[in-house]
Amino acid sequence: MSKIPCEIIMDLMPSYVDGLTSPVTDKVIEEHVEGCEKCRKTLEAMRAGYDANYVPDENDKKEIDFLKKNKKKNVRVLISSLAAAAVIIAAVIFVRLYIIGEPIYGDWITCTVKVEDNHLAINGKAVGPVHDVSKVLFTEEDGVINITTKGVAAGPFYADGFHEEYTAQSKIRQVKVNDRIIWEDGEEISRLAANVYETKHEYVGDMPENGETARALDVQNRFGEYTNELETEKEPYGWTFYLSEDILGEDKVLKESDMESISYILIGVIDNLDSVTFEYTVDGKAAVKTVDSAMATEFFGRNIKDAGNSLRILDDLIDLTGLE
Repeated sequence: MSKIPCEIIMDLMPSYVDGLTSPVTDKVIEEHVEGCEKCRKTLEAMRAGYDANYVPDENDKKEIDFLKKNKKKNVRVLISSLAAAAVIIAAVIFVRLYIIGEPIYGDWITCTVKVEDNHLAINGKAVGPVHDVSKVLFTEEDGVINITTKGVAAGPFYADGFHEEYTAQSKIRQVKVNDRIIWEDGEEISRLAANVYETKHEYVGDMPENGETARALDVQNRFGEYTNELETEKEPYGWTFYLSEDILGEDKVLKESDMESISYILIGVIDNLDSVTFEYTVDGKAAVKTVDSAMATEFFGRNIKDAGNSLRILDDLIDLTGLE
């Protein structure tokens, strides 16, 4: 006889009878019942559908037959329920993707806005990962209007683009779309200015913050891979970019213009930054370009540090550089 206790074997029997146990478990149970009359009778009774200590009458036998048939029916119901659940889940996903949508990031909306006193009209469309705008909501606080949008995958339910109008309770001084400022003090704000302004900071020695500003200015896409070096031990404080990729002679003027523009903006939005230097090669020949605060102020026609104090002024600087 197997050394496994009868209690364990009996616990396994319902699963064994239903064919749910593994071949190894089946072998253990079968070896046990060969030498255990009690367990063998219990197993036979389970297979017959009634208790070993009870002899069923005709009514009980009919009920057992009914239960066996009902078990098969329950299996079919379970399969049908699972199929229905799958359909419901698919429907929910469809509704979310194509009808309700998800919140859209600021850079995933391109739009224009017209403001007159306390009334605004906005035209826009979704770009990037989403294709259609499903909902446009307005909130306001102290003359600041924040427009939030939801986007859906391209489908037949929404038009390509949207037009909405809103009347505020007071004079509008600033408009945001998904928390990105697009209009302030009577003029639209460029996407680049809004993104860069979010990264303005006090100290060039804060390299993570520097990285955010460089990403907002798309430095890597403009020039390729680069490394950094900071001068923060003594004034004037500086930031040097070492460009890894050689610049073709035919691109020299454009690339150097971008270097100057980026330098002006970096000096403007990093409070204690005094100079920016680019070291690079043109057709294999070494070159250096440095811009300091005095040069940036002369280019802008006003104190370059004003650009870090006002989004509107920063937008003017970026517009002047033509970097957008």
